[in-house]
Amino acid sequence: MRRRAFPWMVLLVLAAAAAMFAWASALRGGLLPLPAELATLEPTQPPVTRPAQLGRAGQLRYHYGTLNETERAAYDDILARLPGFPESVKLTGLDIGGLNRVFYALTLDQPLLFHISTVHFNYTPDARTGLVTAFLPEYLLTREEYAARYEELARAVESFAVPAGGSQFDCELALHDQLVRKCAYAEDFTQPETSTAYGALVQGSASCEGYARGLLLLMDLQGIDCYIVTGDATNSKGDAVGHAWNKVRIDGDWYQLDATWDDPVTEDGSHVTSHAYFNLTDEDLGQSHAIPASDNPCTATAANYFVRKGLLFGSLDRAAETLLARAVREGFAAGDNAAELRFTDAAALREGRRYLFDRQHVYRVLSSAALGGAPIRTDTLFHADLVQLRVIRLLPVKK
Repeated sequence: MRRRAFPWMVLLVLAAAAAMFAWASALRGGLLPLPAELATLEPTQPPVTRPAQLGRAGQLRYHYGTLNETERAAYDDILARLPGFPESVKLTGLDIGGLNRVFYALTLDQPLLFHISTVHFNYTPDARTGLVTAFLPEYLLTREEYAARYEELARAVESFAVPAGGSQFDCELALHDQLVRKCAYAEDFTQPETSTAYGALVQGSASCEGYARGLLLLMDLQGIDCYIVTGDATNSKGDAVGHAWNKVRIDGDWYQLDATWDDPVTEDGSHVTSHAYFNLTDEDLGQSHAIPASDNPCTATAANYFVRKGLLFGSLDRAAETLLARAVREGFAAGDNAAELRFTDAAALREGRRYLFDRQHVYRVLSSAALGGAPIRTDTLFHADLVQLRVIRLLPVKK
């Protein structure tokens, strides 16, 4: 197995002071001030109507809570006007640093803002005070394209099912697994859709940002508290690269959740649904991710996938084999093509490897799974170890 390389989530670059006194046409990659006389401060068209299915999107607004009062007012004004495709939105009392923070919060909190660039914007400065007088979004879609894609996204969301009467954990797991099965990691980042919920949920191709925004939207609509986290993550080459993932609150406790890294690439290109990064503590995820400081620490383990599913082991025995055989059957029935188990510590992982592979008890697991209906060979398999998380991934071979 190889871990994906992740694109850097590009953050905004502060404009140079000289730009405060000159106008330039929009260029990708920078923040360009525009003179006030060119700004149209009111929408010229009625706002795009949000489909009812998407009505709860963006309501938690975690990053909004990190802003000061002036910044929150700007956030609210921009968010209210963007559906009308204004050329600009008038702002007061905000400097460029504050606008950067507002823009960052908006694009992380609001997964339906896929009609604007989440990387670039323009602004109008006041040469006398240095404050920003207007925000000018960079639109990626026309009004008609946005309305059509809104409807596509609403229909796509309806295809995601959760168990009737399911717990928060059950619903979270169902949505996570459907997203990972539907979406593939995008290798081409030149298309802006890859960083959006639309790319993940409609087109089925996304960067880490797209996975995170897609999962945020699904959790929002289910009423499960969730938000996007950004920071560095160390890939399989040992390089620290920019990355995005989620935090989710289940039964009152916060957990780290990385859907992108739960959608690994196999050497033969086949699909695998992983749960290695499903509801981790800060300590566990921190072995590969640089976790920003937060007022929502993740220390609970009750909703970790392996804990909840009974697949966390201190040692293996015949009873554990029965659980593994069931996990293999269920994984293949769902189309996940894999089963995983986790160990309590490094010593248990080493002993587990000896039990399964050196002593070859894994073939009893395969035989039991096959007898239960799994369409797999019982004489061979592949496996991968995620040593940092003490996880073994079993990859049986289909008949």
